[in-house]
Amino acid sequence: MLMILSICLISLSLPIGLCEITNSAMSIAGMKELVDLEGFFISEMESYTAALKNKIDMMESLLQEVQSKREISRRNPEEFVSHPLNAFSLIRRLHEDWTQAELLMLNEVGLEHLQAIEIGLDEAHSTDNDLDDAIAGIIALQQFYNLQPSDIANGLLMGKQYNSLTTLNCQALANACMNFNYDKYALNWFKAAVEHYNDDRDGQVYREVFDFRLPDLYINYTSALVTKGFRKAAWKVLQDVADLDATLWLLRKDIYEVGKIDVPDPTFITSPWFDVTGCLSVWQTSQHLSCHYEQNTSEFLRIAPLKVETLSLKPHIVLYHDVIYDSEISKVKNISLPSLKSPLRIIDAVDYNLKLAQIREDHQSPLSLRIKDMTGEDVKEDTDFQIDNYGICGFRNFHTDNIEMQDQTAELGDRLTSIMFFMNDVVQGGAFAFPNLNLTIWPQKGSALVWRNLDHRMQPNKDLLHVSCPVVVGSKWTLMKWLHERPQMFSRPCTTGRKFKSHDESMKLKALNK
Repeated sequence: MLMILSICLISLSLPIGLCEITNSAMSIAGMKELVDLEGFFISEMESYTAALKNKIDMMESLLQEVQSKREISRRNPEEFVSHPLNAFSLIRRLHEDWTQAELLMLNEVGLEHLQAIEIGLDEAHSTDNDLDDAIAGIIALQQFYNLQPSDIANGLLMGKQYNSLTTLNCQALANACMNFNYDKYALNWFKAAVEHYNDDRDGQVYREVFDFRLPDLYINYTSALVTKGFRKAAWKVLQDVADLDATLWLLRKDIYEVGKIDVPDPTFITSPWFDVTGCLSVWQTSQHLSCHYEQNTSEFLRIAPLKVETLSLKPHIVLYHDVIYDSEISKVKNISLPSLKSPLRIIDAVDYNLKLAQIREDHQSPLSLRIKDMTGEDVKEDTDFQIDNYGICGFRNFHTDNIEMQDQTAELGDRLTSIMFFMNDVVQGGAFAFPNLNLTIWPQKGSALVWRNLDHRMQPNKDLLHVSCPVVVGSKWTLMKWLHERPQMFSRPCTTGRKFKSHDESMKLKALNK
């Protein structure tokens, strides 16, 4: 019960507002396009800077010339203009040269580069929702992997070092966490933003280009602390920076006056964090399981047995190695790429940055026959496959593969067996876990995870609750195949304790639930 409660708390932890349909910008391919786009912007800015520099060089050359003449006339103006050549030269410069100088100053250079950047920004269609998606991914990593904002800000993800975040990045995350009532995260992100600021490095650009004011950051940080009751902590933060701005000085004064009331700061009462998801794979591996070669389910396997790793006996979970080939993976990806789409619904923390596509494979194809060899079950009626592509921070939260009774068809029934092919290795993260069984499986390209969702009485096994953990770095491709119970009537005939619905009963249930 404790496990189920913990899982429910985590599954409800992401705000619905951050879990709407994810945009293609959060896919690896989409992000690659954004990298290329930023490279294009940099190139255009370099050209724009070169045009400005060329104009400045011309202005400086002109300025040096007129200054040299001015130096002569400045010593004795009357004597200078009394000479006819000097007078003529002065009049001509004022009449002609300075007119050209004015035109040079008025000339707006590099406009074509500004227009190119403007067009690029319009075509990129980057929206607030894209930013919300990216923020939701960071929050998911924090929750599933217990990552601290300070570590993320320093680029440390699960023991591996990556690029650090800037003050502006940390500030955006802090503001988002405040909006969604992630108080502890928000305060720590504000703290990280302050710690990462370096005025010598960031000051001028942040102020003049990004309209950033350091006092505003401290005001938001300390105001958040005060709002949550941490007055003494806020006062300590302002001690060394109150002289930066009059507003900070007044804020420190107000906090000091309120702090005279002898009310201690509250403390976050945080229970110890446990990896209830299994995403960190901290569970001990059972010593009573084994590996073997499967050669009994078909005559072909006597010649070419399959390598099988038994992960669980009750319920039955096995991992087959080298059962989908590179040529098949390439074929599946090429077919599915144009049709990959996000689920057409609001995602209330069930999944994030997950794209799906359906393909149909003939039941006599090598892959379908291989599944028949692996499971010993009939594949003739189940010809559909589902491709899942998990993008940046992509995950699918806790669920089982069972179909609700009212959604089952009389011809197929519930999902009896699940087969998940891993089509790539994941750089970091992306594990698949059964938390109730203390079982975590890491993606291995070419392998297939097989489990049975129904027991011998054809009843759902709730211990098979599972989660696809967030991808930390890279992306994850899986190919799903479900074999339903009804077509297995003769391969697995035992149905004691469960009655099949007629087609009419199935239709009635669907009508009642509309």
